Amino acid sequence: MLRMATGETSSQGQKGSRTAIYFVSDAHFGAESFEAERARLDKFLAFLRHARTRAKTLYIVGDLFDFWFEYKQVLPKTHVMIFTELAALMEAGVEVWYLAGNHDFWIGDFFSKTLGISISLDPMTLDIDGRRVYLTHGDDLTAGHDHGYRFLRRLVRSKLAIGAYHWIHPDLGIPFARWASRSSRGYSTAKKFVLNKTLGSAIEKKFIEGYDVIIMGHIHYADHLHYENGECLMLGDWITAFTYLIYEDGGFRLHQWENETEASG
Repeated sequence: MLRMATGETSSQGQKGSRTAIYFVSDAHFGAESFEAERARLDKFLAFLRHARTRAKTLYIVGDLFDFWFEYKQVLPKTHVMIFTELAALMEAGVEVWYLAGNHDFWIGDFFSKTLGISISLDPMTLDIDGRRVYLTHGDDLTAGHDHGYRFLRRLVRSKLAIGAYHWIHPDLGIPFARWASRSSRGYSTAKKFVLNKTLGSAIEKKFIEGYDVIIMGHIHYADHLHYENGECLMLGDWITAFTYLIYEDGGFRLHQWENETEASG
């Protein structure tokens, strides 16, 4: 049974005897044209239909979209198809949580009030069968002592920045955001080895704080790391890897959607 250690309560009315908990991150839909993304979009929609029949809870661990900003009248067509499947998922009795990433953190009322998705703008603490789990998009762990990034993270999430961006027409704002997102991914790749060293220290610190399991995205590769004091699961992405995590029958397992086999690593 899943219990929220931070005071949240799980939704009622779960149907059937589902026990599986699903985790997925980093699809970055909207980074390219609808036509260029259609093949991987179809895979993701099929994954959501699969989860509808098996999942008790689905956690989307950030960066489902390459850019998200809640314009009052604008919703990209790729996103409409995803939201339709998410609505069907919840109608089937699956609890859906959305943890904001570093690309899609400008989340407003649409997710919670219109769709009924539970939102967290910060890392979450979960209790899964007695295991204390730190669930995070991951940019907080990889930033380390990068004070510039941490300052920028706070700045762009401020009410002032959000209010200012509302004045930019979507035809200008969305292309600009796509350019900025590509720059961000390039920075992450260039810093890969430094981030890995930083990440290792951050993971060990979480174990010292009393966590048994760390689940994260952001890194864009899937791995299941075992430590003396716990385990860390990296979710991969839905750009090239098509990986996701399931907790079921007392254990965590990474899977790859294309052939439904356990992800390597």
